[in-house]
Amino acid sequence: MNFLCGVNIECFEQAGIRLLFMNIIRYYPIAALAFVVFWVAGKRLFQPYRILDWFPKAERIWFEIRYSFWTLLVFVALGLFSVLLANLGINKIYVDHGKYGLWYLPVSFLLLTVWHETWFYWAHRAMHTKFLFKFLHLTHHRSVNPSPFAAYAFHPLEAVLEGIYLLLFTLVIPVDRSIVIFHTFYAMILNIWFHSGYEFFPKGFPRGTITRWINTSTHHNLHHSRTHGNFSLYFNFWDRVCGTNRPEYEDYFDEVKDRTERLLGERAAERSAAHQR
Repeated sequence: MNFLCGVNIECFEQAGIRLLFMNIIRYYPIAALAFVVFWVAGKRLFQPYRILDWFPKAERIWFEIRYSFWTLLVFVALGLFSVLLANLGINKIYVDHGKYGLWYLPVSFLLLTVWHETWFYWAHRAMHTKFLFKFLHLTHHRSVNPSPFAAYAFHPLEAVLEGIYLLLFTLVIPVDRSIVIFHTFYAMILNIWFHSGYEFFPKGFPRGTITRWINTSTHHNLHHSRTHGNFSLYFNFWDRVCGTNRPEYEDYFDEVKDRTERLLGERAAERSAAHQR
């Protein structure tokens, strides 16, 4: 569908259906796949990689699924508003890949990623002020040990703040529609992963010269279980610069990995003993 189809009801009906389908068909199946693979079918197999060794009750997971739907509706509404702005010539989304040269596509993706990281950190940090946390962000933090479905489990007003960064970016910076679609997919995947409850990066990862700047699933899981600190998204830049990493993060990460190694060692010993019988 060409979203530059004019300011008319038919255009927005088609765009709304397309956006709703795209959001739901991307989010729920991928979050469900992560849930089934790690939390159901592979529960015992991947148990050594759990960050917390307990699982939330079913009603908490259903809560996350329900609130995710409201977030998806908010994202659709923001998308429709972006379509309106595009058709009015107000925002800078374009469809001709060569308009600014192919070299500009990765550049615009990088700019969008940096902007999203910055917006998310400061908006997230603001959400932890007393008033906003109580009336908005607490909805998300009710998941102390989140499942993949917690990725989009926001209060609807917080969902607006979570999604509006993209609308603001496209008012200022030209960006190809395909980059917007790829960025939102990439962001969704990482968001689901950071709420998965599992850690596969090796011990010492947050201490590496380069890897210390990359966030981990443990980083965000710790934020959920202990409420404050660890506000950043993809990268550990703003938390390190502003001193808002939880002080125990790196040691806690290594403790999680020590438990992983211990459990894997015990499992290997059991297999070896069974084989010798």
